[in-house]
Amino acid sequence: MVNEVLQVFGFLLTVLGWLLSIVTCSISSWKRSDVKGEVIESITRTTGLWIRCTQQATGHWTCDNYDSYFLGLPVPLQGARATTLLSLLLGFFGILLAIFGLSCTTIAAENARLKARMVVASGMLHVAGGVSLGTGVCWFAATVLQDYQNPGNQVSAGRYVYGEALFVGWAAMVVGILGGIAMCISSWSTKDDDDHHHHHHMERHIPPYTYNPPRPKQNSTEYI
Repeated sequence: MVNEVLQVFGFLLTVLGWLLSIVTCSISSWKRSDVKGEVIESITRTTGLWIRCTQQATGHWTCDNYDSYFLGLPVPLQGARATTLLSLLLGFFGILLAIFGLSCTTIAAENARLKARMVVASGMLHVAGGVSLGTGVCWFAATVLQDYQNPGNQVSAGRYVYGEALFVGWAAMVVGILGGIAMCISSWSTKDDDDHHHHHHMERHIPPYTYNPPRPKQNSTEYI
């Protein structure tokens, strides 16, 4: 039997994780300049997947796009873009499948087995999307940490630290994966029960085979 509470809870988690992934992709603070140690903290620079921004002490912001969309950019930035977009795409299709497959919806209500399979597939898509997002975020964060610890880059004005987007991305990864696992657990048993019921139903309709050995032929010749 479908655990509807766990199923809906997992669905809400996956939607929350997908929304957090959108925030991660859109905000421009994947890394920010390190102002620690500066005498005058007048300028803050932030870098995102799509734009780079500079904030003055007066509160004035200026942002500009990268010179190219994909080619010529640093490999970690390209990887973060690709994995984040892939995560959003997987999450979108996962939400669509979940809407059709949730037991609380009337779509395909007569086929519980199909609905359970759609929910399980939706959960797997969200788990894959969370892993994809986590890969891009961790890759980008590792590059920021490597540059920060580079002995040749000890000037604080040229160093960057983790931005808010990385922490939002990690949260989106965890929430999305947990929601996907919850959806799979909530409907996997139903899928197995339906398969077992279908197999048992087929066995009931197959007549048992009884071996009947052939009878020996009687000899009609009478011996006198």
